[in-house]
Amino acid sequence: MAASYVERLKRRTGKKFRRAVGIRQRTFRQLRRQVRGYLEQERRDHPLKRRGKKSEKLSHEDKLLLTLLYLRQYHTFDELGEAFGISESYAQKIFHRFLDILVKLLRLPGRKALLEEGIEAVVIDVTEQPVERPVWKQRRWFSGKKKRHTLKTQLIVCQNTLQILLTLCDKGRTHDFKILKKARLRILKEIKKYGDSGYQGIAKLYDNCTIPHKKPKGGELTRKQKWENRNLARLRIPIEHVNRRCKIFRIVKETYRGKHKNFSKVWTVIAGLVNLRYA
Repeated sequence: MAASYVERLKRRTGKKFRRAVGIRQRTFRQLRRQVRGYLEQERRDHPLKRRGKKSEKLSHEDKLLLTLLYLRQYHTFDELGEAFGISESYAQKIFHRFLDILVKLLRLPGRKALLEEGIEAVVIDVTEQPVERPVWKQRRWFSGKKKRHTLKTQLIVCQNTLQILLTLCDKGRTHDFKILKKARLRILKEIKKYGDSGYQGIAKLYDNCTIPHKKPKGGELTRKQKWENRNLARLRIPIEHVNRRCKIFRIVKETYRGKHKNFSKVWTVIAGLVNLRYA
């Protein structure tokens, strides 16, 4: 990354800016205003928090840009620090500071949305991401499906609006259905729930659920069952598109290098950024 990379990035427009940062310029400006408003409100509420004269090397816009670049490109903090003319440790400090701010600004609809009558159907799916091999208790993170250590994220998406309502994160060894059971979500009976074959037994928890028919051992599915499976696959396609848009941000696609305790925050921010596309 060259020293003038940031200045060249700011001059980009349209698709070139979106390819580099992950969001449109219009969305970036909107997010910049929200961050500035949040920081100003925080300064008014806590006037003694930042006492003394501070030398700010970067503007709020540059700090937001650094955070989005890390999420989108997933460079090392050493590379980001070199590009912005700051130290590696300061780049890391800025990222975690602004990640906490974005978690508050990009709130997901959450559990309450699952009790609203306006939602007709939700699609539930789990995506896995590899992580570096843990030092302790490795079996908890080992996924038999991926044959490596992973973290799982369960997405609950509104079928009509494609808005991500909720994200649930867990260790790679945890079964998809167990993640849903542990969450103890309350969902209206009228809302249709679509899942894949990993959610066998979901009908015992919730009404109005549809999952694929499993091929019986030593038998075959009937023509009607195959037709129903194809129809369900068409209904579940939207969540795969949402998954792809999340994984435009390389931090949730490549091997996750950060602390596991921050994984849920990262996914909340990514889901919030993706939701801005459908706002």
